[in-house]
Amino acid sequence: MLSFAANNNNRSIRLNTSAKALGGAAAALLFGLYGARPAGASMDAAATAATDSSLEEIIVHARRRDEKLLDVPVAETVVTGQDITDTAAVAIEDALREIPNTLAFKSARSVSALEVTMRGQTAIPSAIVYDPAVGFYVDGVYVANGQGAMGTLLDVDSVEVVRGAQGTLFGRNNTGGSISLSTHRPELDQYSAELSASTGNQSQFGGRGILNLPLSDTFAVRFAYQNNQHQGWGSSIATGQTNFMNEHRDEYRIGALWKPTADFDAYLTYERFSADEVGALLHPLPGTVAAQIPGDVVPANFYQTDTGTPEHDGARVESWQMTLREHFSDALSAKLILGYRDLLAVNAYDADAEAVSIADVTLRNTSYQKSAELQLSGALGHLDWVGGLYWFRDNGSVPSDLAPQPFFMNPFPTLENNAVENQSKAEFLHGEYHLSSDWSLAAGLRHTEDTRSVEDDAYRDLSSIGGPPQFCTIEDGVTGLPFGDETGGPCPSIEKEVSYGYWSWEGSLRHSLSEDVSSYLRAGRSQRSGGWNLPLSTSLDQPYRPETLTDFELGLKSKLAEHGALNAAVYTGNYDDMQRLLATLVGGVPVTTVINAGRARVSGVELEGDLRLTQPLSMQATFGYTDARYLQFTDGFGNDVSNNKFYMTPKYTASLAGIYDVAMADGRLRLRSDFTWRDRVEFNVINDDNYSGPVGLLGARAAYTTRDGAWELAFYGSNLLDKQYAYNGGSILEGNVQIASWQAAADRRLYGVELTYLVSQRR
Repeated sequence: MLSFAANNNNRSIRLNTSAKALGGAAAALLFGLYGARPAGASMDAAATAATDSSLEEIIVHARRRDEKLLDVPVAETVVTGQDITDTAAVAIEDALREIPNTLAFKSARSVSALEVTMRGQTAIPSAIVYDPAVGFYVDGVYVANGQGAMGTLLDVDSVEVVRGAQGTLFGRNNTGGSISLSTHRPELDQYSAELSASTGNQSQFGGRGILNLPLSDTFAVRFAYQNNQHQGWGSSIATGQTNFMNEHRDEYRIGALWKPTADFDAYLTYERFSADEVGALLHPLPGTVAAQIPGDVVPANFYQTDTGTPEHDGARVESWQMTLREHFSDALSAKLILGYRDLLAVNAYDADAEAVSIADVTLRNTSYQKSAELQLSGALGHLDWVGGLYWFRDNGSVPSDLAPQPFFMNPFPTLENNAVENQSKAEFLHGEYHLSSDWSLAAGLRHTEDTRSVEDDAYRDLSSIGGPPQFCTIEDGVTGLPFGDETGGPCPSIEKEVSYGYWSWEGSLRHSLSEDVSSYLRAGRSQRSGGWNLPLSTSLDQPYRPETLTDFELGLKSKLAEHGALNAAVYTGNYDDMQRLLATLVGGVPVTTVINAGRARVSGVELEGDLRLTQPLSMQATFGYTDARYLQFTDGFGNDVSNNKFYMTPKYTASLAGIYDVAMADGRLRLRSDFTWRDRVEFNVINDDNYSGPVGLLGARAAYTTRDGAWELAFYGSNLLDKQYAYNGGSILEGNVQIASWQAAADRRLYGVELTYLVSQRR
């Protein structure tokens, strides 16, 4: 990851504004197999910039205004377009693999859903009833549900990653951090087109097309499309189904930019993403109740499963986004961000990974998300400020169908219907006062009101034997009998609602030691809303409580003359009512619930370095250390588990990359090789024997670009050592008994070749 980027014209690079502000290296956003380069960028100019010795700060938006990364008092990493190109990044998880103390991975429930661990805080599996701990934003619009967020990095300028409590300025409170993706805006000054095709092992195919059309001096449109697919590696012994872990995704975006004056612009996008895949391969583990049932098998081959039901993983996301910006004066600017996101996902999977039906589930996930944010900002003398109003509403459902469970004497399907609505509104204000040319003091405050409501109806369908069509599985909470008609009649819907109000704050002190070195001390508090677990177990179920993080951070950011950069951060944070995820059996029915750990503390260190050794050779390195521990934690069965390790949280992370960029007689050759490593990872909040040991992955890309920048030929590879490892795992518990355990197999070695053609012409 680069904290600074080269620019041969000595101008700042604005990675997520209009293309006209993209200088030098950012103009060469040459994406790999699954990424995209902004059409119209000159490869020749970018290659010159890539080897220039001057390093200029990237402009970021971590505090909702344009600032140099060096001046922002928070741990932040910017993944540039060149980074995405060089690493042949497939999706967000690939773009984040070199961020310290960060682990991004596909969900085992749905491989097109994004899950992230950041500084020990893990985003729980995506569903409308859970708020993620790490916020994901596209062009400033909060994406509440990670389902479908594992789309391709199509025509993207940058990814900004901010770590630590982000409770003041972002759309929703994020206790782990935030990830902000900026798409490439239409260009008003040139026509351009890009075509790319790739192929490789596992029947890989990738196709990409980008077209930029300036229709006048003030209006331009941009079209981008990408298709990615490859075969899978896994199969099921029980059903004979194959092609687990395959990929088949389509994405397109249409953007329109209207800029009638220098002080006003309107940017509108429509985007559609779809995935039609088999899904994750869940390899069962021995020693569980499920593994000992006659007929169940634990395959010797890690890339085989014993799932007893055909699996399918499909998702479709459509979104509209509009940003209006007006610069009235240096003292006042306004921005209005509007967003709408429509999600439909259907996932049929076997959560116990064995032939006998224990947790064969079909999940349907719908979400209709609307949001609006008004930002006002400006500069008054020595004071820079930003404030605004935020409104959010998400309504949808997460119904599930559970197949009959002969082993638990449940011979009938268990069905659940529900409706969910989440609402949030907030007011925020943040300002930074420049005490002198070297010292700045900043503070921010946000008030948030959240309302979470659910309507639930869960029952067993006895119609196959002529019984009542519904047999309620929700108890009344008093007699232990089914809610409603205790003789076994229909289960009436149960409605629940809860509201929370809380304040978040942030304060920081920054000192510029020199023009190229700054240090800071920062403290902040953020919350994550409470809510309801579904399905409800009884009519008296209580909501899980909000989570609160108060953290402190000491950081240093620096440019090393003209030869590199070094960033460092030391932090500690205290959690109250930390939200943890537990999979259990309730009345023989598998459910996944959020429970609150009493108190926890997370501390750590982060280092990022970028060193230019010679004119053509540079190195990048990162290191992360996380000390995460529970101070008070009782599990759902009354056991003290405060000595457990955090799940999905490696103690150490590290990466090392080498880049060689050299001019040749007829073009330019750019080589990159990177090695990423993470420590042991526990897969369950209640630690058991389900974990993955340390893993190191090797990737590489070699690209040759013609002198005129029209053609590029690239060879790429990921997991080149073909490491066999699990990226995720899970267990189903009943009391202290392990009913079933599984691990999700990670992708094997992928390699291939990509050919790209680019043409552009100034208006």
